Amino acid sequence: MKSFSIFPILGLAFLCLSATATTAAVAADEAAKPAAGAADAKKIDWDKMDVNQKKKYMKTTVLPTMKKLFVAVDKKHYAKMNCQTCHGEKAADNKFKMPNAELPKLPQPTDQAGFMALQQKKPEIVKFMGTQVKPTMAKLLGKPEWEPNNPTGFGCYGCHTKMETAAAAPVPPTPPATKPAAGAPATAPAPAGKAK
Repeated sequence: MKSFSIFPILGLAFLCLSATATTAAVAADEAAKPAAGAADAKKIDWDKMDVNQKKKYMKTTVLPTMKKLFVAVDKKHYAKMNCQTCHGEKAADNKFKMPNAELPKLPQPTDQAGFMALQQKKPEIVKFMGTQVKPTMAKLLGKPEWEPNNPTGFGCYGCHTKMETAAAAPVPPTPPATKPAAGAPATAPAPAGKAK
């Protein structure tokens, strides 16, 4: 019987697993990278651009870059993507103001349950928006991306408005406490609906 060592087999298995993990990690990193057109965006200062510079930049850089992203996700729906797709039907009348109330409204920032429900209902679009749209738009605008440790960065609410919060239910008035007569023991008011 021929003897063999298990170490070369274990080494080969480890190498295969490492290569698979590395390939998966590289593929995940590539999928999460913003679109190519965003690379030059760090050279701009959106806040210092005048209206004409912003319009030109939106038409020549932002719209083509974002259209590529959206068409890759839904070619049929976004084939005719234009300014109104993001800025709304009355984009010019509204001076292209963002956020746009015509886009889907998002839960309030503190509404963790609302965001979890959205994640469960539309996981693909939430992932696309978080890993592609948000980082690409941040770079295109020359702004840092929103992160929990950078709440002033560009994020979801740069384009989307927030859902209205539910109005708090009115608190029923508390019955006034009765003052006991002089020398009488103090008693708590009777619970509502029960007689003494």
